[in-house]
Amino acid sequence: MGLSIAQFFAMNGHKTSLYNRTPENLDKAVLDIKNNLNTLLDLGSIKEEDIEATMENLEPFTDLKSAVKDADLVIESVSENVDLKKKIFESLDKFCRKDTILSSDTSSLNIYDFLEVSHPERVLITHFFNPAYVMPLVEIVKGPETSDEVVNRVYKMLKESGKDPAVLNKVVPGFIVNRLSVALAREAMHMVDQGWTTPQDIDSAISSTFGVRYPFEGHFELFDFVGLDVASDVINLLMPELYSGTDSFKILEQKLKAKDLGVKSGKGFKEYGDADKARRERDKKIIKVMEFVKTLE
Repeated sequence: MGLSIAQFFAMNGHKTSLYNRTPENLDKAVLDIKNNLNTLLDLGSIKEEDIEATMENLEPFTDLKSAVKDADLVIESVSENVDLKKKIFESLDKFCRKDTILSSDTSSLNIYDFLEVSHPERVLITHFFNPAYVMPLVEIVKGPETSDEVVNRVYKMLKESGKDPAVLNKVVPGFIVNRLSVALAREAMHMVDQGWTTPQDIDSAISSTFGVRYPFEGHFELFDFVGLDVASDVINLLMPELYSGTDSFKILEQKLKAKDLGVKSGKGFKEYGDADKARRERDKKIIKVMEFVKTLE
């Protein structure tokens, strides 16, 4: 995710430092960014000169102090490992200016429970979505000591760079999107476990309804069109019937046992073959959808 975030900022005119402690991984990240840019070029989303400008804005580093010493904003994007994140933020607290905004791209951790920095008012969560250089949403999650000024500065920067930020004023597990996604996944997997339907039919039902409407309206706006009286009746009717268990699901356990882990293993609920190719094809579809959505505005 880190390289995709760096690409987003570099594409939007920001001088961007990309850090990785190993030269091999850093070189791979730069190559991946170039491949992403070429994909955008092939789709007509950018021009050749945009690639040159983006790469000029991007500077790779294997030394963290050199990468962050002049930064206005630093975004950490390592794995969901508490000890690793603590170690990185301790270093950032030493190496960065005192007015540098320190952010984490965590998708699940409450960093405010364990991070210790000298100026906690400048710390917040900015959760991007893959591919970050295309997906508009960034969840901004405010901590108990995060200042409104910092939230507003980051919101303004993201908005001016083409993102559509959503602010969460309190840390709740899953934030907005993952919390909603797991709620949907729980009911979907329960329906499959009960033998009522298949993963393929559920995916088809979602992409053929939600997928058509969601590019231009969310659930609350949908209820406005349905009628809030009708929506209330349906909610009250179905709420007692929905699954509320917390145990794992048979369909998921079977996949894990078979080592069918999804795209990265070549097979999950579908077969994918080459992982890099599958990801590129998915990115192309997302880019095409986003280009179409712009025509609706």
